[in-house]
Amino acid sequence: MIKNTFAALYFLFLCGCTILVPRPPMELYYVIDIHGTEPDAQFVDIDDAQQYVEKYKEFHTYRIVKAQHYTHRSEN
Repeated sequence: MIKNTFAALYFLFLCGCTILVPRPPMELYYVIDIHGTEPDAQFVDIDDAQQYVEKYKEFHTYRIVKAQHYTHRSEN
């Protein structure tokens, strides 16, 4: 009995508890008007970005820009 308890405590000590924090997407797609300075929208999926461009192509000339998401370790 004591061996089993000790083994369970030892196992928990070695494994530890971790909290899984959702990570932000590593790649973002920004939709920017060619004459603008700020993105009009941002998407995680390129298909969503292309649908947005198709929806508003009558009024704007959009470009899709792919950017990687970087954060400093202290911000996580």
